[in-house]
Amino acid sequence: MDISHLLIMFLVSLGSSVFATLVGGSSFVSIPVLIFLGLPPHTAIGTDRLGVSGLGIAGLYSFHKKGLVNYRIGFMVGLPCLVGSFLGANLALQISPATMRILIAAMTVSLLIVIAAKPRLGVEKAEGPLTVPDYAKGIFFSLLVGTYGGFYGAGAATFLIYIMILVFRQTFLEGAATLKLGSIALSATSGITYACHGAVDFPLAAAMFAGACIGSYFGARYADRIGNVWIKRVFIGVVLLMVIKLLVP
Repeated sequence: MDISHLLIMFLVSLGSSVFATLVGGSSFVSIPVLIFLGLPPHTAIGTDRLGVSGLGIAGLYSFHKKGLVNYRIGFMVGLPCLVGSFLGANLALQISPATMRILIAAMTVSLLIVIAAKPRLGVEKAEGPLTVPDYAKGIFFSLLVGTYGGFYGAGAATFLIYIMILVFRQTFLEGAATLKLGSIALSATSGITYACHGAVDFPLAAAMFAGACIGSYFGARYADRIGNVWIKRVFIGVVLLMVIKLLVP
């Protein structure tokens, strides 16, 4: 393994994880870079899944220390993400990649319009207790996100933020903290599944893991200084870039 490739993936993972721990989207950077370095697509995805698990672990540690993690909601999301990611990593897609990109882009834009149309959504804490239907919707959508994350993964954490805000009525900062349980379950399960099929480059995954841990730790540590308003602005920017990436392969 070329040492320069390890250094490149460490730095890419470090840089992207600083903001990805708050708004997601790091895999939209790391997967293309892994392919550029010569990995086959499936191996690039598997390596990325295992590497970015460091983002969730370090982020969870930092957010836990701040008391921002809602473990009840986190496990409600994490368990279906685990099941979904296992299914997604093992099942062949039934629709073409091009069709999938269009469908995901359309759904992403629709949800973004909802968030943009409500200026205080995700910025202020919503009032009122969560109901059984809220939890049921959260579990169902988490299963879908987990399945998507299992066979590709880029943008999965961004979709989890949608669930945290629109279903569980958390702020962006609370959502970024709580989704770490789902993110760990998703990335670790799918990464291990790819590894069992020989589709992981372990040295590159280790370099990514180290970079993700450091970047996520500092991103989460200073998240409260950024605040929900700026996190929301960065989130909207990342989602718009994600849509462009989906529509223009």
